[in-house]
Amino acid sequence: RCMDDCPTGAIVAPYVVDNSRCISYLTIENRSAIPREMRPLVGDWIFGCDICQDVCPVNRRAREAGQPIPSAANDRDADSQGRIDLIRMLEMSEDEFRQRFAGTSIMRAKYVGMQRNACVALGNSADGSAVPALTKALSRAEPLVREHAAWAMGRIGGGEAISALADAAKTETDPAVLEEISAALAESARR
Repeated sequence: RCMDDCPTGAIVAPYVVDNSRCISYLTIENRSAIPREMRPLVGDWIFGCDICQDVCPVNRRAREAGQPIPSAANDRDADSQGRIDLIRMLEMSEDEFRQRFAGTSIMRAKYVGMQRNACVALGNSADGSAVPALTKALSRAEPLVREHAAWAMGRIGGGEAISALADAAKTETDPAVLEEISAALAESARR
């Protein structure tokens, strides 16, 4: 069941995981760019996935832990379904991030990693309301975040995103970010 349900095909054989395809690896442990071909498969996951654990028949028989885990739905940065506000995550300063997530496992992904992940999820959402936040990320964030913000804007498309990408191309100096801006503009032109 886990092999069938893995959204990225990371479980390549029984008991064999290709971590380079695993959403948990890509969004938590990976410190570099998420490969472009994997980004659409990540969907809206920003910190791990655990679908393999959820569908595992062995885990369905496991006893519940003694201490309840606080629901993400009660989190001040989450919506009623327990999803974290991705725009808020992207706009959060590093100090806010450290204060907000101190002592939680989210710190494993680091500030820049969570911003990268938010960009990917926003790009996959195709929500045009994310373009202003992505534009800010494209102009002020770390190169890794700028690269993923450009990709997200290419996925979302529209005049505002294309204009912001074209403006960024005039001043960007990082080769990986420039490559992503070029690819995003090309994708937008194909639509």
